[in-house]
Amino acid sequence: MPASVSKPCCLLMLTLLLVGCATPYESEKSFWNGQTGFSQTRLGPDKWQLEFVGNDLVDRETARKYVLKRAGELALAEGYSWLKVDELTITRDAIRVTPSYPVFGFDDDEPDPFMAQMQVQHTISALLTFRLLPRAIDEHTFAAKYLADIKTSGD
Repeated sequence: MPASVSKPCCLLMLTLLLVGCATPYESEKSFWNGQTGFSQTRLGPDKWQLEFVGNDLVDRETARKYVLKRAGELALAEGYSWLKVDELTITRDAIRVTPSYPVFGFDDDEPDPFMAQMQVQHTISALLTFRLLPRAIDEHTFAAKYLADIKTSGD
């Protein structure tokens, strides 16, 4: 690395690049990615709940494809060929983000010069509850292989 490029500058550039990208399919929820990505919970021997939370750049259709694809992959990994969707909910939330209020001696009666810097960030979440099945039982049953092969924007 050239001496003129500092490590903090490189970290800032990397952070800006990551913030400007849509939440990828492969991501798992963590503190480091702002709690976006996947989480999964086993609710019973053959019942699961998957949640995907995406950032501003993820649309409803992509979030839907992500949870269905992951459900298909999970069913195949568990040895099941079919799954039945019990519930699929997709919501978009707005979160107001305000910079931390610096202590410069302002009191409650003075205007806050930082209010103009408030931003609104949106997240999208897809919550899927499903059961794993050895065979199809009705028209709400999906072949796990079909779902696992769904193409996403990252494919």
